[in-house]
Amino acid sequence: MNVFYSFQWTVNCWPTMRLKSNPMGVWSCVAIVLMFCDSNALFKFKNIKCTCYEKSFCELKRCELKVLGRGIVGLFLHAQTHQLPINKSTCILSLYRRFNGYRPFLYNITVDICSFLKNRKRYPFVDLVYDGIRNFSNVNHSCPYNHDIIVNRMVLNDNMIVKVPVPSGFYKLMFILKTDGIWRGEVEVYVEVNLGYDR
Repeated sequence: MNVFYSFQWTVNCWPTMRLKSNPMGVWSCVAIVLMFCDSNALFKFKNIKCTCYEKSFCELKRCELKVLGRGIVGLFLHAQTHQLPINKSTCILSLYRRFNGYRPFLYNITVDICSFLKNRKRYPFVDLVYDGIRNFSNVNHSCPYNHDIIVNRMVLNDNMIVKVPVPSGFYKLMFILKTDGIWRGEVEVYVEVNLGYDR
């Protein structure tokens, strides 16, 4: 059975299977549910790097990880912007996996942020990343932006990794930002995924 079936499917498979007619199917369903629910998953920040290309446009007041509690690491980012408002913005979102250095892995998406916030379903992976950030950030509304960009005490939840079909390993998520046709800066976020098993 393909392990990539969604968690929702595995839960919904209970009523449709009969033990007498398909005992292996029932045990496969049980195994998948146990893997997703009790796998001792680990999903945490390892490092962050931020760069402003133009000091006249932005200045980094804060870009760091901080231990908030036992096993809990929070991300803090404060980019002060000197040229407001921001009416149009483009972001390149890329995922890398560590194989003798970080190499491109699965996703490399260019998205118009203002357009994305009006219709989030068009970019499922970007929506997944945004869904993890928006509750910790003031970037939770559509354009224009008339304020600094702040992410405060963002923590990763192990439940987030259930939605992403990636194996255990070390990953880098890179954001490169452009406004008014000019590349302004980048943020690199390093995370560890340890599912306790390989998908």
